[in-house]
Amino acid sequence: MVLNALVSTAIVITVTLYCMAGLPAIKTFCYRFVARSRRERVQRVSEEIMNRTGRFMLGNLVTSAIAGVATFAWCAATGVPYAAALGIFVALMDLIPIVGSTLAGIAVSLIALSVSLPIAVATAAFYIVFRLVEDYLIVPRTMKFAVDVHPLVTIVAVLAGGALLGIIGALVAIPVAVATGLLLDEYVFPRTDRS
Repeated sequence: MVLNALVSTAIVITVTLYCMAGLPAIKTFCYRFVARSRRERVQRVSEEIMNRTGRFMLGNLVTSAIAGVATFAWCAATGVPYAAALGIFVALMDLIPIVGSTLAGIAVSLIALSVSLPIAVATAAFYIVFRLVEDYLIVPRTMKFAVDVHPLVTIVAVLAGGALLGIIGALVAIPVAVATGLLLDEYVFPRTDRS
């Protein structure tokens, strides 16, 4: 299983690097399927969608870093061992939508049990409160700043994406909401405003 996971990771990293290196050629090839009269407009909208998706990924990294720093601070203040390692672990797990931060909170709470039961209970309470703050305050405001999506749209998109497609749906929910908003602004609303 470990070997399979390592090989799969290496393959994903290799394919990702090749796609990133060949992205300009791939985009040029795909744009040739659009009529020349509409190509510039399609390129402009596509580039904006890709830019906002990139900013979404950066925003996701920022929220994960906040979770890691908060974990480090909590563990250092309460005497939970391996505070720095747990901070990094929580930051990485927080990248997984819906379940990542919950699983990380459970793991840290179990490690806090090695200090004492009251510290473990307090750590679990800390993660419940932090998860609520992250989901309803940090992530919506970060996404508003990063991709210019209203915080309510962020919450609804993540909840709907998670309900429909699970973890993958939650992961792609905000980029899909951004793309949908841009397409509506570019193609649908100008027509309805003229009618």
